[in-house]
Amino acid sequence: MLKLDINLLFTVINLLILYFIVRKFLFKPVQKVLDARQAEIDGQYADAEEAQTAAEELKKQYETSMSNIAEEKETILSEAREKAGREYEKILDEARVQADKIVEDARKDADAEQLRRRQQAQEEIADLVMAATAKLVASKQNAEADRELYNQFIAKTGEKA
Repeated sequence: MLKLDINLLFTVINLLILYFIVRKFLFKPVQKVLDARQAEIDGQYADAEEAQTAAEELKKQYETSMSNIAEEKETILSEAREKAGREYEKILDEARVQADKIVEDARKDADAEQLRRRQQAQEEIADLVMAATAKLVASKQNAEADRELYNQFIAKTGEKA
């Protein structure tokens, strides 16, 4: 059986004193070390979360800039195509204007040449008529001679026309 005596009381008191001493000098410093380690680990987790958040933000910025670059590329390409199309149309219009001018100049030259040849032909015809008339007036021959001069006139006119 268990006896309650003074030894038991001293043993309990010694245990209580030992408990408070161990608690003060062993448990509290160990708990402080454990708390410090926990705080350090929590800080590392917080830093890791911040780094991950920053990395995700950079990734979003990168994706945004890549999409902006793609849009800008498309814009630049469409502007270049439009500019090339306008330049192409401008060159075609200039070529058409030059071709029309060349054709018009050629027509004018042809008309002028035709007019010059007509005038030249009229002058030659007038000269021939004058020569025939002069011969007719100078010879005053009969109808047979007139017919012969007329035939010569027609033959010369037919050759030159």
